[in-house]
Amino acid sequence: MDGIPLTRKLVVTAHAGLAGALVGTAALHLGWARQVDTVRQVLSDFALSDGAYGIFAGTVACLSVGSMALVAGLVRSRLPIGAPAVVLLSVWCGGLALAAIFQTDAPGALSVSGLVHRYAAGGAVAALPAAGLLIARRLGRRPGWETTARSLRRTSWASVAGCLAFMCAHVCATAAAPTALAQEIGGWLGLAERVTLALEMGLLYILAGLVPASREGR
Repeated sequence: MDGIPLTRKLVVTAHAGLAGALVGTAALHLGWARQVDTVRQVLSDFALSDGAYGIFAGTVACLSVGSMALVAGLVRSRLPIGAPAVVLLSVWCGGLALAAIFQTDAPGALSVSGLVHRYAAGGAVAALPAAGLLIARRLGRRPGWETTARSLRRTSWASVAGCLAFMCAHVCATAAAPTALAQEIGGWLGLAERVTLALEMGLLYILAGLVPASREGR
C-alpha cells in the first residue's frame, strides 16, 4: 500500500474499523443474547457478561480507531468542515476510547469507572450528530454538494432525535423514584440506544464517503 495516497489509506482504515465494530456488535448479540435484553439493557451491559468484555472492548476500539482515521481523512481533505466540527468529532473519538477503557457499573452499583463510562459515552453520542450538522451546513454552500449535504443533514437530525430519545429513556431508567410512566419509558432504554447508534453508524459511513482519494491534501 506504499503507493496509495495517505487519504485513501485513512478512508480504508475508517471503513475497516466501522466494519469491525459491526462484526463485533453482531457477535455480542448472537453469543450473549440470553444474558442481555436488547430492549431494556444497553450495549455496555455486554461487558458485564461472562467472557464478553474482550469482544465488547474490541468492538468499541474498532469504532474508535475507525473514527479517528475518518477524522484524519477529513482534516487532510480539501473539504471545508471547519474547526468546530473537528473538535466535536474528536470528542466522539475520545469518548469512545474512554468508554472502552472504563467499564460500566452493574445494576444498582455506582463507581468512578462507571461514571466516566457513562458521561464519556453520552458526550460521544451527542457530539457526532452535532458535527454532522455543522459539516452539512458548510457543504450545502458549495456548488455540487447540495444532495450530499441534504443527506448528511437528514441523517444528523435523525441521530439528534434518537439521541434525545435515548437520553430521555436513560433519565427515566435511572430515576430514584420513577413513576409508572417513567418505568415504561425506561424499559425501552436498550432499544433507544441501539436505534441511535445505528443512525450514527450511518452518519459515519456518509462522512467516510465525503473523502475521495482525489481530494488528497498536500
